[in-house]
Amino acid sequence: MVDDALELETRKKIYDSVRKFPGLHLRELARQLELSVPLVDYHLNFLEKYGLVTGILDEQYKRFYPRDPLGAEQKTDMLSAEEKRIVALLRQRMPLQIVLFIFKNGTVQHKDMVPIMGISPSTLSHHLNKLLRRGILVKSSSGKERGYRLANEGQVARLLLHYEPPPGTLVDSFIEIWEEFHQ
Repeated sequence: MVDDALELETRKKIYDSVRKFPGLHLRELARQLELSVPLVDYHLNFLEKYGLVTGILDEQYKRFYPRDPLGAEQKTDMLSAEEKRIVALLRQRMPLQIVLFIFKNGTVQHKDMVPIMGISPSTLSHHLNKLLRRGILVKSSSGKERGYRLANEGQVARLLLHYEPPPGTLVDSFIEIWEEFHQ
């Protein structure tokens, strides 16, 4: 039955999108694929039932991740729990912008990010705290200088390169960094 799971073109399209863009939620998948939410929901439930994808509740969204490999006896998650937490945040516009800004500039202070991000200081603090709680950022202090830096730059770079944001969500910073990596 698992071999037949991807027989339908729509279901295969949804599965391929989850593999290419893990961490998307139902409505975003429906938007990206230009399909109705109930149709995508039906097929995601089917794919979950047969162990091809896994859905994980992340705050207010259920995000979907591929399981691998197709046709294998034992289905295992392609991403670790920690990587899923990182990818889930990188699917959100503001956390992605913050991570890319810090990736490009190194340790950065809150006051330096406020004018660049175009959001209020309290909203920026909210997103920074979310990234800190998830272990993506750490607070850094060197003498009087305090700021934020990536906890594991290599892991974030690998996830950004391997699981790029879906079309329509790319930001200028991501394009610049993407081009730097591929040189």
